[in-house]
Amino acid sequence: MSRPGDADRLLRWYPAPWRARYGDELAALVEDELAGGRPGLRLRLSLAHGGLLERARGAAVVGDSRPADERVRAGALLVLVAWAAADLAGGAFAKTSEHFGASGTSAALGPARTAHAVVVACGIAGGLVLLTGALVALGAVPGFTRVGGWRAVRGPLVRAAVMTALTAGAVVPLSVWAHHLGVAQRNGADLAYGLAFLAWAAMVAATVGLWAAAVVSVARRLELGPRALAVEAVLALVGAAALAVLTAAVGTWWVAMASAAPWYLGAGRPGTHPAPVSPQLVAIVVVLVVATVTAAFGASRIIRSRGALLAA
Repeated sequence: MSRPGDADRLLRWYPAPWRARYGDELAALVEDELAGGRPGLRLRLSLAHGGLLERARGAAVVGDSRPADERVRAGALLVLVAWAAADLAGGAFAKTSEHFGASGTSAALGPARTAHAVVVACGIAGGLVLLTGALVALGAVPGFTRVGGWRAVRGPLVRAAVMTALTAGAVVPLSVWAHHLGVAQRNGADLAYGLAFLAWAAMVAATVGLWAAAVVSVARRLELGPRALAVEAVLALVGAAALAVLTAAVGTWWVAMASAAPWYLGAGRPGTHPAPVSPQLVAIVVVLVVATVTAAFGASRIIRSRGALLAA
């Protein structure tokens, strides 16, 4: 059946297997809806929502139509993606909280120091969880290689590797440039350097995102046995809990610093009381909250599906 260009583009929101089965019928409905006109915003949003929902169902992220093992795996991968975002926020927090201990007395900064220590501990715990999960999954790699699985994931891996090389290569000129600038210039006084640093930070975010996508692409295709999948599920639950504690600790650190040394957060002189809010901290907390909610959803997916998995 011939489809108009508009209908064909709109149907791309849906996964290819779904389009092969139901695409002609939906295209006919879209054609009737358009009646020779252009698609409106309501139709575009409706099809985008429906297509993304079908993709989520196909990936076992929502619904119960997929087998229990796929639902557990999807929940674990959601936790993995959440930690990828949290790593970016954690790096930004490390930079934002750098030398905070010198901004006040030890007694006043006690709660902030404790919260910061919890952030570090949770970050280490999250890293150990991810490393352990990778080691557990290594047992499935030989079988993945024998069936030619690398061909299916070559594209994501190559894109991630290329972006990594570009990001690493950009560090050298940026570092040389920073070496010739003063402290104030490196912290916003030099507009050109600030824009270059933001561009490099965007490259770092893209690198992490591409590697997360590559790992998910590989992990979805690995043939994990029931025992390995059960271990991955437990690790994901631990990781989700660690991320929730980390996010709470960052918020606690912010509140404690706002009380003990607001000038540090507001980039003011010691003893002043500027608004203890900065765009960096707001962005960090927003990313962490979104990551925590994502990980919590993944954990709930695992908990709801583990019973069916164990009973199978």
